[in-house]
Amino acid sequence: MISNNLLSIIPEKMARKYKVIPIELRGDTLVVGGSKYDLYTLQDLNIITRKRIEFKLYPEDQIIKEIEYAYGNNIEVDEDYAYKIFETILERAIFENASDIHIEPFDNYLAIRFRVDGELYEAFRYTLDLHTPLTSVIKLKSGIDITERRLPQDGRTEMNINDKLIDIRTSTIPTIYGEKTVLRILNRDNFFKTKEEIGFSNEAIQVINKMISNNSGIVLIVGETGCGKSTTMYSLLNDLNKISKNIITIEDPVEYKMEGINQIQVNSKVGLTFEKGLRAMLRQDPDVIMVGEIRDSETANIAIRASITGHLVLSTLHTNDTVSSITRLKDMGVDLYLISASLVGVIAQRLVKKVCPYCRGENYTCGYCNGKGYLGRTVVYEILQIDDDIRECIGDISRHKDIKELAIRRGKMITFDDSYRKILQEKLIENIQ
Repeated sequence: MISNNLLSIIPEKMARKYKVIPIELRGDTLVVGGSKYDLYTLQDLNIITRKRIEFKLYPEDQIIKEIEYAYGNNIEVDEDYAYKIFETILERAIFENASDIHIEPFDNYLAIRFRVDGELYEAFRYTLDLHTPLTSVIKLKSGIDITERRLPQDGRTEMNINDKLIDIRTSTIPTIYGEKTVLRILNRDNFFKTKEEIGFSNEAIQVINKMISNNSGIVLIVGETGCGKSTTMYSLLNDLNKISKNIITIEDPVEYKMEGINQIQVNSKVGLTFEKGLRAMLRQDPDVIMVGEIRDSETANIAIRASITGHLVLSTLHTNDTVSSITRLKDMGVDLYLISASLVGVIAQRLVKKVCPYCRGENYTCGYCNGKGYLGRTVVYEILQIDDDIRECIGDISRHKDIKELAIRRGKMITFDDSYRKILQEKLIENIQ
């Protein structure tokens, strides 16, 4: 008779799915009987059990009988099995430095995809019977209503995975095959980076340091979703974090807890919006204010007005380059004279893949990048500094097309092309993307 300890190592659903049965545990080696030797089966068993697998072949009908006899009617609780799968998925995602996990039900299977270095690939594929319990486990961990399946929901949690504290932002949406779940992963151990580690050159760092040395005005960090704006923002906050400064942030969510900085979490359920939080912050005698994102006209106007009344304001916008951030603020209803008076500088950024230094050609099997040829990403950027001439240009809507040309002529802009050329010279990337 197979002991309960052995049966607990391989859940019943896994045993039935792969037609395998645990036979013996010798130290870190699990001896498994099965009807078909398959590398994918071994890989999954290794991940689930965290043991080295020794496989022995048996006739299929014998394995099925053994499974029925061993597990009988003692069906394991779905949530226990699903939680073990959830941990396995997270461990693999952390190991591969994935930024997002997509859990997607389709007609006859459940796909688990990871986003690594900006690209999605399928990491696991399961049968559909795992979908409901896995989604329930994630919802419970993230503080999401498990009974609501018709509406999109958001939540968050933090978990300790292999001694690493991981923040997870969860989003669910209903699809024709069931709820799709996306997990945004933040590894606190890897989140904080200096400006050098992010990829800014010495010249760019000097310009940025000059921007944030102002006692008032607004500095914007702009770019598309997932381009590293938050990482850059926290790097600037760390530079400003001194005992002589009162720094207050309002964020949704607070992505990284920083000692010495007062951080406010937006909570729309109780009415704590960016707008209300920002108004309250102004009564707290701040030196530096960080607004996680300017999303609407009210927040934009309050942030701009705060920046011209003796506060340094840092915030982010979703625009593609530095100059278009001016147009974006104008479209939000901010008067041009206020933009002109308040704007200190704009940093626009994108992420590009770095060449893997260990990969020697397309046919070389590299354990670091799995033969893809690239490993990790670095930032390319455009930085616009504002001087008096550029302020005049901002204040006159008929001259907005001239802002970039004027800034380049006056040596007040580092362009994306400048940034690309520098990292191409350093052989960090293969070509302009």
